Amino acid sequence: MNKYNKNLFRLQLVSIYFFTLIAVFFVFRVALFCLNYEFFSQLSKTKVLYSFLHGLRFDVFVISVLCGIFLFLINVPIRSKIFLKINCTFLNISVLIVALLLTGDVINFKFFNKHLTTEVLLAKNHVSYFFSLAFKDYLFVTLTIILFFCFLFYFSFKYIDKNYHSFTKNIALEVFISFLIGFILIVFARGGFQDRILSIIDAYYQNKVSGELQLNGVFTSLKSISAQILPNDINISYQDALSVLRDNLLDKNEEIFVDKNKKYPLMRQRIKFNVNGQGYNLVIVLLESWQKDYIDSFAGTNYDVTPNFDKIAKESIIFDKFYANGQRSIMGLMSVFLSVPYVKGMVYFGDGLENCGQMRLPVMLAKNGYDNIFVQGDKRESDNAIAIANYLGFKEAYGKQDIPLYHNYLKINKGYDIEGMDFFFKKIKKLKSPFLAFYFTTTTHIPYAKTILKSLEKYQQDGTEKTGYLNRLYYSDYALGEFFKKAKKEQWFDKTIFIMLSDHQAYGVGGLNGVFEKTKVGKTFKIPAIIYCPKLFKAQRNIELASQVDIVPTIIDILNIRTPYSSLGKSLFSKTKSRFIFLSYEGEQIYLINNNGVFSYDWKDYKNHSFKRDELTRDELLLFSIEKVIYSLMSEDRWYDSKILN
Repeated sequence: MNKYNKNLFRLQLVSIYFFTLIAVFFVFRVALFCLNYEFFSQLSKTKVLYSFLHGLRFDVFVISVLCGIFLFLINVPIRSKIFLKINCTFLNISVLIVALLLTGDVINFKFFNKHLTTEVLLAKNHVSYFFSLAFKDYLFVTLTIILFFCFLFYFSFKYIDKNYHSFTKNIALEVFISFLIGFILIVFARGGFQDRILSIIDAYYQNKVSGELQLNGVFTSLKSISAQILPNDINISYQDALSVLRDNLLDKNEEIFVDKNKKYPLMRQRIKFNVNGQGYNLVIVLLESWQKDYIDSFAGTNYDVTPNFDKIAKESIIFDKFYANGQRSIMGLMSVFLSVPYVKGMVYFGDGLENCGQMRLPVMLAKNGYDNIFVQGDKRESDNAIAIANYLGFKEAYGKQDIPLYHNYLKINKGYDIEGMDFFFKKIKKLKSPFLAFYFTTTTHIPYAKTILKSLEKYQQDGTEKTGYLNRLYYSDYALGEFFKKAKKEQWFDKTIFIMLSDHQAYGVGGLNGVFEKTKVGKTFKIPAIIYCPKLFKAQRNIELASQVDIVPTIIDILNIRTPYSSLGKSLFSKTKSRFIFLSYEGEQIYLINNNGVFSYDWKDYKNHSFKRDELTRDELLLFSIEKVIYSLMSEDRWYDSKILN
């Protein structure tokens, strides 16, 4: 090696390790693809290539997080062979760990069609089993990895002994290279230059299958473990909790779906239907921060800012006791589409929850012949919505960047519902019936103070949040009215069910500041919800308890879907007398509401409090059982058998 190359041998050593790790990830991604070819066969050659290339983003993230510090230290101008060899030792061990985890990931995926997550933490409890597996069932793979590990040790030490050069006249160059490598590793450890750090959901911008090929088990394990929060300590056995929940959950027209391994205890199947809406189209509109206090058809007020919605409500089923299961939009999406509320200890939807088996409504309906589309008025990246939509199985997903504007607006961070709902309508016209179409409004998102379109200013702007909110609500209602004006002229309209509900209460002008609801839990969680389809349902006011997690069971009931599903909700048309709803305020405060009243528990106030099963009333026992079972099933990937939808 010439003198110039000797001065840069540290950089060359970093490059060797970096590309060795890239090669390791590539080999295991090829193995993942080949051993699960049937699963990935729906991808075109172009999408396979896309998945391999975009998978590099997740690979270099792992390399930077696990090995970045050692790759950086190799280039620090410290004149010591031993220092270099120590760093190489850690790098070699890191390569071994990555290879072993990727091996386990490929095997895991072959059986469960999912990557590793927090279950890697359980490996220490099954050491003898994994040794047996490694040196019996997968002996060739194990020996190959060990030999490669030994070779890497030999090569790295030999390379250092041969090329080490302690003297350089250009110390400034080495310092510059060190800082450059550090900067690159930091960028890789973020996943790029975007606003937020790379997450599991970012793999699903094409679709779920492409996403699984992009991901690797080391990345999903790191992200799931880092996002994990300790669950609340509930002193009830899992079996007792499961028994209590099943007794309260099952409808008389449903039966438990018993899978071969009895792994999914809450999966159930409808055997009789309360409504005959088979073959009807379905439009779901999730209303951003729509507050009951200002909707005349719900509150009996005279604000007159929702005339179009109120007109539709008169011909709809109005649900007067309908609740959001959480307090954020992402929780609303999770409850509406996955039919499960958030409990402490779960990772959030978009942060790793999708790596557990989930019941994906768009896929379920697609298997029953439904076309679909997803549009949100906000930016594509907001709440990872487009990636979530692709994960859920929507064939097309659009956001603010895709929607052309034709009004001269005051600029806001969120989107504009007039253009959004017009775009949504035009996309629906291209769908084949039956279809599922989803739109998430956006203009009523906080902050509200400024009027965005003077021609739709209902109340003179005075700089207050309330006046601003009323004008935003009036604007969004106008968008809704224009949508229905056009939709009613379409052939598909009469055979379409419209479900409209809010994602959560409005901050600042709603919640505890609201005046219509009289109780704290009502002020915090109650939201407007209607089902509109004059050809199928008579207008009425429904006073049964209901929440967002009831949407999926209701859709399954209306559309006569026999596919097994998991849910904490019940059909809104079920005649059951044992209705209950579970609400969660960031997992810290939990509530159960049933015909006996409201039962709550604040974990912040009672962190050192322990209770025994015998000390609890039946309703308190149900409250804690819900949280216990949801966390247990989600953390152990036993909520839903996703293979049913493959």
